[in-house]
Amino acid sequence: MLVAATAGCGVRLDTPPPEPPTPDAAEQVRQEAALAAATLAAPRRSSAARGADGADGATGAADEAGAADENPGAAGADDAPAAALLEIADDARAQEAALGGVWVAWPDGAPEGVATPPVRTAPPVADPMPSDVLTLLLDGAETAREAALSVGGDDVAAVLAAVALARQDDAVDLAAALGTEAGGVPAGEPLTVEALRRRGADGPTVRVLDQARYALETMAARTGGADRERAIARVAQLQALVDAALAAGAPDDRLPAYALDAPPEGTGLDPLAAAAAGAERRLVEHWVFSLTLVGAEERPALVAAAEDAAAQVRAWGGSLPALPGVA
Repeated sequence: MLVAATAGCGVRLDTPPPEPPTPDAAEQVRQEAALAAATLAAPRRSSAARGADGADGATGAADEAGAADENPGAAGADDAPAAALLEIADDARAQEAALGGVWVAWPDGAPEGVATPPVRTAPPVADPMPSDVLTLLLDGAETAREAALSVGGDDVAAVLAAVALARQDDAVDLAAALGTEAGGVPAGEPLTVEALRRRGADGPTVRVLDQARYALETMAARTGGADRERAIARVAQLQALVDAALAAGAPDDRLPAYALDAPPEGTGLDPLAAAAAGAERRLVEHWVFSLTLVGAEERPALVAAAEDAAAQVRAWGGSLPALPGVA
């Protein structure tokens, strides 16, 4: 009876389970980025285990972050690394979701006789220490950046670029909390007029450039010393891009004045610095978004421009979201 019933439904009991597809190069890149994100997000998933590193007695990243999460008001010299690890974990969770998560062909184990595709599913570091997290951030940022420049699909390129920028930002913050430096974070390059023309000049680009110009001009008018000199130089760069966009036929969507960003709550950031950082952050987001509009040959200049603006954000005391320009 069972055979008759299943035959009527078109089901064959002797049919082997379908084999999962072999991942192409783009999927392997996505999988590696998602694995790194899952590893970095671990402190938010589990902080129950408390252990010591055999070399110097430092606790693992999940332990440090878990302690800070359980007692966020505690004071002490070790709070900065723990707080940084929690922020990194939060960013990583958002990045893992945007990347589609870690793919596993057979979560409950492959059926007998079915080969599993050669895709790495184990975390790069099983129980990372804070120093391991810093290495993961730097390596993951470099890998995501390289992939953003070469991967097929402009939307995927934008996500990978956003991940790279956020990991660079997190690496700088964690390194400072650990009393070291995040070597290898790209400084970027300001967008040139030629690169802007290749990207295409439009009204939104004019607006975001002019808004940044306004914020930095305000900073230059109300401050002095090195901050004023840096702001003046930035204003000149931005004005040149605005002029070039308008000359290329972009709509003039400029406003007479713009609202300035207020300092994020609890940061103690100076209002002028917050305004400058906010303006630069919008540039980061705009250049990342622009990756969805261009071909692969235009990507390097836009990624470098986003890195340049991200460096300016940090210089003014600001920080980037988990997925700048994407979420």
